[in-house]
Amino acid sequence: MTVTRQRRLRRAPVVVLAIGVSVSAAAAIGCRALYNQTENRLLSQRTSEAGAVLSVSISQLRNPLDAAAKLAQVTNGDPASFKTIMQPYIGDGKSFTSATLFRVDDPTGIVQVGTGQVLPRSGANSAEQMLASVRTDPFVVVDLLDQQRHLGYAVADSTGTAGAAPAAYVVYGERALSPDPSVRRRNDEPFAQLDYAIYLDREAAANLVTASRGSLPLGGRRASTSIPFGDRHLLLVMTPLGSLSNSLFDHLWLIAFTLGLAITALTAWFLQRTLDQRDLAVSLADENARLYGEQREIAETLQIGLLPQQVEVPDGFEVAARYWPAGTASLIGGDFYDVFQVDDERWGITIGDVCGKGIEAAALTGLARYTVRAVARTTTSPSEVLHAVHAALAAHHPPTYCTACFMYLESTPDGHCLRLALGGHPRPLLRLADGTVIAIGEPGTILGMIEPELSDVSVDIGPGVTVVLYTDGLTDAPGVQAVPISEVEELLSRDGDGPAEELANKIRVLKRRRRPHGSADDTALLVVRYPQGDDDRLTVTMSSAESLG
Repeated sequence: MTVTRQRRLRRAPVVVLAIGVSVSAAAAIGCRALYNQTENRLLSQRTSEAGAVLSVSISQLRNPLDAAAKLAQVTNGDPASFKTIMQPYIGDGKSFTSATLFRVDDPTGIVQVGTGQVLPRSGANSAEQMLASVRTDPFVVVDLLDQQRHLGYAVADSTGTAGAAPAAYVVYGERALSPDPSVRRRNDEPFAQLDYAIYLDREAAANLVTASRGSLPLGGRRASTSIPFGDRHLLLVMTPLGSLSNSLFDHLWLIAFTLGLAITALTAWFLQRTLDQRDLAVSLADENARLYGEQREIAETLQIGLLPQQVEVPDGFEVAARYWPAGTASLIGGDFYDVFQVDDERWGITIGDVCGKGIEAAALTGLARYTVRAVARTTTSPSEVLHAVHAALAAHHPPTYCTACFMYLESTPDGHCLRLALGGHPRPLLRLADGTVIAIGEPGTILGMIEPELSDVSVDIGPGVTVVLYTDGLTDAPGVQAVPISEVEELLSRDGDGPAEELANKIRVLKRRRRPHGSADDTALLVVRYPQGDDDRLTVTMSSAESLG
């Protein structure tokens, strides 16, 4: 009995060691599997985020072509108008190397802006083939990668409704890519930990658009996503540089194995394992918080890109522009505004709100803003400008709509005049020099769905007048969070004769008093003031992404 017991005791260290090794090995395998699962999830998430950024970039690339196609349809293919709208986008470091206006049935082209176009008139990937394709697809991508590494983009005006005449003009833009696809090095957050390669349609050396390194194809852990690109698509392939989580998580399997060998009792091992899991949970929570912060930063950067970076100011006027995002800034909003010179006697002022958030709202916001700028130069009627915005949006068949206000600020022999139209948008507030506040404009219907009913209204203005344009994020909110329009009118009557910047800040105070913890809707604000004195001319100060938190 004693001998048998001693033998069992002698075997005990071996049994404990065997159990410890087995448990430690199982823990190491589990940690490694969890690490691989987390790395794959993070890589997939980063790839999706990069794909979303590419989708917005494609929409912004297409917007000026859409606007130019619409203008060509309106102006019957006027070459001067085409040159005027496309010139800002042509040149080194800009959207396109060259741009050409075609009649849909003539591959010779009406007018070309820029140089270096390599699109042949006939044959494969030619102007003839492009014009044939654009009859069935409003956005066509021409693969010219084997011809001096160019890409072409063709857009036909598609704003007509059912029964209308087909598009007569096609706008074609061409871009010269770098001869070395990997010349562009990755130095921008939050994708600095990733190598990438972007292909046209499929992963092949001949289809490579750009890459972050020269050695391809990308190997190891990788993820890919397909982004619609006109009648083609872009294939984005990404692979991590090292670990996407952290070095502790990367080596957790080795730590668990080492600790398991040192533990001689199963209970002590379970306790240590519990503590390790707690540390892992905290690490993952911190990582998730960091990823959310990066996503928020990306969304805010995209939102600012949809708004003018510098608002022009008419001589003798003050302009204050504000944009306050909703509390969830990881979603891109649809509010926009713009102030621009139409000609020597007129300025265009617009503000609008695309219902919804995200990539779709961002694309429609850019389309609406570019359409306003393009069409405002071809008409004298504000309602015609909004009709063009409606047509441009309706052609995309969006599941949402847009409200907008557009006005011309015109010089007259007696001073200045505002001519405006409203498409389902809140009426602007006009403060007279004596403090009287009135709402101006005839309410119209929303844009982008049914044919809108719009009216033009003219208002003469003189020194001392202040106009406030805003989106419904200011006044629409549940219960006591809503800012009554009467409070805005009272503030405007009392303080509307001060500088436009101070008035904009005071309106923000009204909103924050009602919603100190942020808002569920974005808010855009424009304050246009005609000062009393001739020398009282100020430069606009913008706050395009001011947080409400």
